[in-house]
Amino acid sequence: MTTSTKNPTPNLIPHKVVYPEKVPDNLCPVASECATMLPGDWRAERPVVDREKCVKCATCWIYCPVQCIVEKPAWFDIDLDICKGCGICAHECPHRAITMIEEVGR
Repeated sequence: MTTSTKNPTPNLIPHKVVYPEKVPDNLCPVASECATMLPGDWRAERPVVDREKCVKCATCWIYCPVQCIVEKPAWFDIDLDICKGCGICAHECPHRAITMIEEVGR
């Protein structure tokens, strides 16, 4: 087996950043202004913790993709401002202590 000492990508053009002299003032507002919307503002379902079933195993906390699980003295609860309603916590809970219910009136 022979090893080649040639450049493996000889045809690449060096990257050159071009900045406009002035940023256009007609950009879309979504791209130029910060949104105040939280994930909880658009969810269709929300999790509810059954405190009698929760043994505080932290499985929901481990699997939550947005880390909205909040530790309480005897159970875990959900921060509904951050929760996007994906249902992963309910699906992964080995004690079935979390159920998803339809979000109404939000």
